Amino acid sequence: MEKDSYYYYCKAEAYRQENQLETAIKYYLKSALMEEHFKTYARLYECYFARKQFDLANYFLTRSYQKNSNNEKVAFQYAMYLIQEKETASAKKILAGILKKNPTYKHAKIEFHKLEIQQKYQKLIQFLEEIKADYKRFLGAKSLHLLACYLFGFHMELLHIKPSFEAYKPDKEAQVYELHDLKIWDFLAGFQRWIELKYACKLTQSWSNILRFHTEYEEEAFDLFYQELYFYYQNGIFIECEETNVTAKDSSCYRAENIQIYGQDIAQITFKNPQCHHEFYQQLWKVLTMIKIRPYLMTGEKSLTQTNIFLRGYIDAYNRSHQEEPAQTFFPGFEKWVNQKERFKVYRPWHKIYLFITANEEDAFDLFYADLEEYLKIDTIADID
Repeated sequence: MEKDSYYYYCKAEAYRQENQLETAIKYYLKSALMEEHFKTYARLYECYFARKQFDLANYFLTRSYQKNSNNEKVAFQYAMYLIQEKETASAKKILAGILKKNPTYKHAKIEFHKLEIQQKYQKLIQFLEEIKADYKRFLGAKSLHLLACYLFGFHMELLHIKPSFEAYKPDKEAQVYELHDLKIWDFLAGFQRWIELKYACKLTQSWSNILRFHTEYEEEAFDLFYQELYFYYQNGIFIECEETNVTAKDSSCYRAENIQIYGQDIAQITFKNPQCHHEFYQQLWKVLTMIKIRPYLMTGEKSLTQTNIFLRGYIDAYNRSHQEEPAQTFFPGFEKWVNQKERFKVYRPWHKIYLFITANEEDAFDLFYADLEEYLKIDTIADID
């Protein structure tokens, strides 16, 4: 038999099957020097990968793909290498090409779906990482309970974003509406289901309560959340729930012009302070009203700390989604008025003042609302039966 490239390829195959990889590599290389072939390069990739010589493995995988990008196995392996190298756009394109030719390629379908989901929630993960890196600024403390409350407030504001771009210039659409891409509740709904399954929770409990139950302290629960989040996201364990389409009908109970709680309207009010003559403060007041009337529904408990974090999330979401406008804050002048009213020599945040001068969270909550209504000159909100 003539000792051509195929001869050395067959000889290498025999040694590879006997797991004599070093000898097999020698013959594969000899075959490749005589004649380049994608299959020879693919075998060299497999041998070097098995020997954990990853640089050489990736080099020959790339050569194999360059010689024959139509081979499904090689294309899939190369796509996985690109994913590892964070070149997800190129990897997704290759996987899409595989599925176009062979829609039944199971592994390509799984990886393609995983990339789609990761792309869909990439901005949300980046946002959650931003909170983790600077939790003191966002939450005040390292606490999963506060994080869940902040996210709920943040999500509440997203429901106010109108579905039309008419009020904005075309060049600002992407910036203004970028927060829609966060899809907080879509993601956390799937995360909720996965946490329920992983921790075998048969009771109706939120993902935050489940994780808090399995840890001793809020700091531990916070860390556990991020461990589970990364595992869930990076491994593509996505249990996607049916997306909630926030239509005009669905969101009407949250919009500033028509908020209802159990059938009762919260009418618009007129603020005497000209700085409050903005739709944002109408929205903010209505959300505050909702919290006061149903604190357990909105923040989990009657707590000023929870209310403050919820509002912080709400205000942050508004400012991020309206970057073309001046940043809005809590009702202008209120914090200064509280400091003067309580005659503090050192200026303190309004929520800390109420927590300091009252016995507990509930008392602080009640006093805050009484003072805010006095400051805004608003009649006390009637309780709903």
